[in-house]
Amino acid sequence: MTNKDVARMAIELVRPPRVPVTLIAGGEWYVHSAGRTFHELMTNPEKLADVFVRAFRVVGHDLMWIGAGLLNYPAHFLGCPIEDSSSSSPVLTGPAIKSLGELDSLSEDLVSSHPKMEIMLKAHHLIADEIGDETLILLTQWGPFTTAGRILGIEKLMMALVEDPARVTELITLTTEINWAVSQRVMAHPKIAGVNFSEPLASGDMISTFLFKQFVSPFLKELVSRTRNAEKYSMIHICGNSTPLLNEILEIRPHALSLEEKVNLRKAKEVLGGKICVAGNLSPTGVFLSGRPEHVIEEAKACLQAWGDDPGYILTVGCDFPREVPLENVQALMSMKKAGTV
Repeated sequence: MTNKDVARMAIELVRPPRVPVTLIAGGEWYVHSAGRTFHELMTNPEKLADVFVRAFRVVGHDLMWIGAGLLNYPAHFLGCPIEDSSSSSPVLTGPAIKSLGELDSLSEDLVSSHPKMEIMLKAHHLIADEIGDETLILLTQWGPFTTAGRILGIEKLMMALVEDPARVTELITLTTEINWAVSQRVMAHPKIAGVNFSEPLASGDMISTFLFKQFVSPFLKELVSRTRNAEKYSMIHICGNSTPLLNEILEIRPHALSLEEKVNLRKAKEVLGGKICVAGNLSPTGVFLSGRPEHVIEEAKACLQAWGDDPGYILTVGCDFPREVPLENVQALMSMKKAGTV
């Protein structure tokens, strides 16, 4: 049985021979480990693909998010300036538009026709060619709400939720279509099993459940529905404390939810167990970054104990992790493949 088989069983809520163990995100860790920069890699699809393939050979993921570290590029293609000269995840240094009155200047075509979009697409497909039979591959990208925040700027988006909700809805409708256009092109490869939508701005630490229902749920639900109709897997990642949103996630119906350590796994299981696969939730900046391997194993065991013996669980970090995480700590987490039998 391959890593891919084990992860697929968990997502389908079928009891696997062991608990799947993986890294979510990790793009800057992969790039840093390879001694590359994002700017360099975004000029060559073969080099970009090779970084992810080599990372898989070292780590042994049961599930891999391709596109990790690259999430800001679609917003950059729409006009956001970007800083990508190092192995740190590329950072947008400004918005694409100054106000919602400039929405007409944006279009999905600006993303799909950008030369670097073709580099990303080819790299994703090269990764799938190489390791798509061995590990479950999901594209990862920002979700519609977070993409809107990148385009307009977070502060302006938060103000506009109250001051101009109709235009915000128009913007998020556009970002939904951009997300789907990218997803379709990447998932056209038969060995790419689905897509993860990351929504850090939709955290319960950032917006209320009321605003989540209005500006996040309908658009994620649409993308999840389209993904299911395409016979692919859908996953959602929400940063921070998403406990108040768990029942909303049930309504959205992704195959899996990735959550941070702020969410109690027992509570997540109480709400989602047997209905949606849960992935999490070691702290990416705690002992995983600064502790010793035995500390990582101790925290991983606590996660396994919190979830219990039921299927529908993937052991992983709760969010993206710094490039400085020691390899031996990554390997310690992966050693839980032997301990995580069910």
